[in-house]
Amino acid sequence: MRRISVRSVLLASTIAMSTATTAYADSQWAVATTTFPGSIRAGSRDVPVKPGDKTVIAIKSLQAGATVTMLNGAEVLTPKPLTADEKGNLTIPLTVPADAATGLHPLTVITQNPASVSQVMLKLSQIIPAKNTEAFSLQTLPVGERAYQSAISADGKLFVTSARGPKDGSRLMRLNAGTLAVEAEAKLPKDKKGEQIGVFGVGVDNVHNQVWTTNTLAETVTVYDAKNLSVVKTFPEGSVIHPRDVMIDEAHNRAYVSAALTGFVEVYDTKTLEHIGQMEFVANRGRDLFNSTDLALDSAGGKLYGVSRDTPWVGWIDLKTGKSTTVKIPQAQGATDIARDPKTGRLYIVSQETNNVVVLDADGKVLADTYIGAGGVSVVWDPVTSRVFAATRAGGTVAVLDKDGKLVANIPMDDTPNHLTAAPDGAVYLVSMYGTPGDKAQTGSVTKITAKK
Repeated sequence: MRRISVRSVLLASTIAMSTATTAYADSQWAVATTTFPGSIRAGSRDVPVKPGDKTVIAIKSLQAGATVTMLNGAEVLTPKPLTADEKGNLTIPLTVPADAATGLHPLTVITQNPASVSQVMLKLSQIIPAKNTEAFSLQTLPVGERAYQSAISADGKLFVTSARGPKDGSRLMRLNAGTLAVEAEAKLPKDKKGEQIGVFGVGVDNVHNQVWTTNTLAETVTVYDAKNLSVVKTFPEGSVIHPRDVMIDEAHNRAYVSAALTGFVEVYDTKTLEHIGQMEFVANRGRDLFNSTDLALDSAGGKLYGVSRDTPWVGWIDLKTGKSTTVKIPQAQGATDIARDPKTGRLYIVSQETNNVVVLDADGKVLADTYIGAGGVSVVWDPVTSRVFAATRAGGTVAVLDKDGKLVANIPMDDTPNHLTAAPDGAVYLVSMYGTPGDKAQTGSVTKITAKK
């Protein structure tokens, strides 16, 4: 069936009104806002939506009494406009046809009072069945609420962060990587308002025996002593826009922090603990945005790699010259993480929207595109087994791929994965934000994944 754009529908409506004088006179021509006057989400990040499923379109923060019409192409999904409640919220139930194709479906949302036109993507996913799970052993330990990331030290210590939760707040813990026993927990500093500075991203500097953390909400970075988790330095609040990931280059005394959803990377001297500069991923000579998320480092080659979440770009920065190279990868939409094989230079990109891992050669040429399940969120390269581990948030799995991108295993985790870390001995650690969807306790966990011999 031929699809008609919303612009065509609106144009046709305008022409029809111009032939009816009464209708034209009674119509209301409201000036549209330039942005959607609220927030909107289709489906769920934590639960895969499949063809035939029932789901919802959740709209929040509209003006009370605003009306909403929703379309799929030219098909009106709301026969009558729906009205937001007194808080400006509205939930639109939607039954997905059983024969709908998996992938991204653009839905058009039209509001009145105020007037606006916006688009939201509804993602329909496939379920990838478990595969070769008997080849791996799992060991899990509950940790803080909304567990976020981990990093491992050369002496076998696993540092785990948990973001701000509804009860326990935020935590930075040191675990024994072998047993997962908690050895120590940091006393987090407070911000100017006297509130705890939450920790999100984490990286280990083995040379200076320090742990670097990103403090996303306070927009700063804090450095801790790896031995006793005391605070060594907290940089000024507001000094980094939405810091997410931190990458430590031990050979050159550098720390790189991604300013999430911008193209900027903040640079620090790990020896003097000073902020020394800024680099930028530049896409299409600055004509396109590069909304960075995670980073990967090639210390020997002097390159820093990154992916863009909201635009399909992968890039690398020459750390000597600061020059940025970016490659457009349409197969990767909603990219969240990047990993690199140092021997071949291959890059592995995982994406939440396209549910896949894309394999690139050192020049950015696509070598493979592998579907792994709903909401790819993290990826690591394991040099011991020469395999790629990729976590899916909504799918609740860890997919294992060979170096060419072939799926060799798929391990159900029964939780909401968020971040993977590969250890030098071949173990892989998964940090999950919390348990099954709807878990009010929001207790995160760490799972050690070990390949059986």
